[in-house]
Amino acid sequence: MAESSLRERTAKGLFWGGISGGVQQILALVIGIVLARHLLPADYGMVAMLTVFSLLAANLEESGFTSAIAIKKNVGDRDYNAVLWFSLIMSVVLYGVLWFAAPLISMFNHTPELTKLARVSFLGFVVSSLGIAQSAYLFRNLMVKQRMIATFIAVCTAGVVGIVLVLRGFAYWGLVAQDLTYKFMIVLMYWTLSPWRPRMQFDLKPIREMFGFSSKILATNVLTTLNNQFLQAQLGHYFPRHEVGLYSQANKWNTMGYSLITTTMSSVAQPVLAKAGEESRQKLVFRKMVRFTSFLSFPAMFGLAAVSPEFVPLALKTQWTACVPYLQILCVAGAFIPVSQLYSNLLISRGRSSKFFIGTASMMFMQLAIILVLYFCGSGMLMLLCFVAGLQVAWLMVWHFMAHREIKLRFMETLLDISPFAVSAAVSMAAAWGAAMLVDCMAAKLAVKFLIAAVSYCAIMYFAHAEIFRESVEFVFSKLRKH
Repeated sequence: MAESSLRERTAKGLFWGGISGGVQQILALVIGIVLARHLLPADYGMVAMLTVFSLLAANLEESGFTSAIAIKKNVGDRDYNAVLWFSLIMSVVLYGVLWFAAPLISMFNHTPELTKLARVSFLGFVVSSLGIAQSAYLFRNLMVKQRMIATFIAVCTAGVVGIVLVLRGFAYWGLVAQDLTYKFMIVLMYWTLSPWRPRMQFDLKPIREMFGFSSKILATNVLTTLNNQFLQAQLGHYFPRHEVGLYSQANKWNTMGYSLITTTMSSVAQPVLAKAGEESRQKLVFRKMVRFTSFLSFPAMFGLAAVSPEFVPLALKTQWTACVPYLQILCVAGAFIPVSQLYSNLLISRGRSSKFFIGTASMMFMQLAIILVLYFCGSGMLMLLCFVAGLQVAWLMVWHFMAHREIKLRFMETLLDISPFAVSAAVSMAAAWGAAMLVDCMAAKLAVKFLIAAVSYCAIMYFAHAEIFRESVEFVFSKLRKH
């Protein structure tokens, strides 16, 4: 692909991906605040106990074929058709297994009500299976605008359904209905906006051809899900639903923060890196993506940590104040997650799914060891989170080593790409925190922190002549002038 064409498609993808992520997170913010003000931590705890099973089922039904299709040189109807049939069959089988496993899940969590809730909630991944092939088509062809429209309509519709049911007293059932509505609507919109249509031809040969690569992605995704959900699953077994709900709420807002950046970058990173061609060009593209990601991620996540003492009680009411320390620790690690995700995209784009699997599996076992040792030593939840967050930050070195083997990326280059934005964000948050100490009103503190942090960070970027800052401002203004 020509340099100008690739650059243009990347810029458009980032633009629409940014709008999509921003709109989605704003909607999720509003909907999340409304729901949290009318639900108890125990209600979120009920749904949180099922999250790991739903995510694992989603990994299995997708089986890494979206990534496999994205890097495959020649893709035709046979490939998409095979993915559709495979996903549908897999989802039906998994639902049958989990339907019978629902009583065991409720026994493990000492919550009899979970049986019925699980059987209804797990219908979601049967619905989702119908959209996997369409999603893969949109992803491979960088149709980010269409994905944005689908997501916007699905989030709005699901949010309305969830809020109405919660206000009518359905409690955690409202959360389940919201999730099912979202999955149904996004599948419907994918089918509406994608030009590809399946054929009534059952041929799984393309699945066998892609499985060598996709199986490693599947294994990695399963390990990642287990890794991310292990702590929450253990809380569900050893701690009351109230504690599970507090952690779930903190993790939800942390994920909401960094997923805005990861969604934006992942919508273009893997297909663009795959199309970049030779190693030297891939390195230039990758470094620019790292700088842009760091430019967004560190102020966003450090900022969320800084304003959480005021934001949580004001937006979610005081019953959630106890989750603030959890959220602050998670946000520090969350600032590095989008950068780590870029390294994953790089390895996958180069067909190195085995390295991606090894890196993720190693981190999972390290995290598991830390959690078990600290838990049985009697350490509290805060200490556990501090060590886990530290591991996630330090593991960036492992991903860098793998990237160095692929594109000869030096450590000093990565340090120069990341550290200016991390330091600038930390200085800006310190200035905001200091200014807020002069104010007594909680709402005023929140406003002061937000204003001072934003102005300070932009000022540092401007006076430091940050190229990413200048290019971003110029691109946004060029889009505004066109409209």
